Amino acid sequence: MAKLPSERYLIQQIDGEVVLFEIGTEREIVRFDPSSGNSSSVAQKAIHDSELGDEDKRFAHFWSGYFYAHAT
Repeated sequence: MAKLPSERYLIQQIDGEVVLFEIGTEREIVRFDPSSGNSSSVAQKAIHDSELGDEDKRFAHFWSGYFYAHAT
C-alpha cells in the first residue's frame, strides 16, 4: 500500500487486484490485475488520463509498475 504525494489517493493490492482510489470517498480511479500485461497497460492509460495531479500520476505509474513486476 502506498499513499500518493497529495495524500488524497492510495494504491494497494487487494485480493490479487491493484486498486487506486481516493481516500475518504473510496472512489476508484482504476483497478487492474497486476499479473496481466494487458490489464497493467490499460491501467497505465487510465492513470495517464485521470484527474490526478502530475506528481500523483508519476507515483501511481511507479507503484503500478512495482505491483506488475512483483506479480510476473
